[in-house]
Amino acid sequence: MLKILPIASGSTGNCVLADIDGIRVLIDLGVTAKMLMKALADNDYSCKDIDAVLITHTHSDHIKGMEVCMKRIAAPIFLSHTSQTMLMPERATALSYSEKTEILPGLWVTAIRTSHDCPGSAGFKIETTKTRFGFITDLGVIPESTMELLFGSDCIVIESNHDTEMLRYGRYPFYLKKRILSEQGHLSNEACSEAVSRFADKGTRYFFLAHLSRENNRPELALDSARKATAGMDVHIEVLPVTGERIIEVL
Repeated sequence: MLKILPIASGSTGNCVLADIDGIRVLIDLGVTAKMLMKALADNDYSCKDIDAVLITHTHSDHIKGMEVCMKRIAAPIFLSHTSQTMLMPERATALSYSEKTEILPGLWVTAIRTSHDCPGSAGFKIETTKTRFGFITDLGVIPESTMELLFGSDCIVIESNHDTEMLRYGRYPFYLKKRILSEQGHLSNEACSEAVSRFADKGTRYFFLAHLSRENNRPELALDSARKATAGMDVHIEVLPVTGERIIEVL
């Protein structure tokens, strides 16, 4: 069983609850405590139900609510070694990249190095004996080693940040366009779609497109790109809302 509660996804904030076979994992805390508590309560959860917290990296849109939220959450925090040195080292446990680690009884997590302009950035593969869930956002490219770690996932949340043409001809300053388009920036619709097609070839059936830019993308563009890349394949693709409190029952 896999249920996803997308609390926020985008440059203004990121936070997703994944309920994986009854184990509740919160990924990132880029929202206020008020927003988190409301989203949980509206879907019959509470902070006491959270079993683990995973942090992808230390950019503010992923951690700005962490200090306050973690006063209400008793669950352990897991993140990369580099991120641990910067965030709550007394409560956080560091995960080594590419090593599958049992962080709770019956729950294994593999931290996956991501190509982003923030030291210690990571994606995750989260597994029980029944379900394999991948989460990978905030990266400019997906190297083959990363692809291989996520092959065989039942469901993947993957970044589809921008439409390249919208970004190139949009109003962002040059330095910001250059950053986003770099290998340490963010994943375009085209690059996301190529990855989705390859993951689908390896058996993934459920995809959720995340971290869409409000300025340089539109949900219909991201969806159209991914669906064209997987035409004829038995897959389900959705866009995670920028802000939303609707629980999605996946498996």
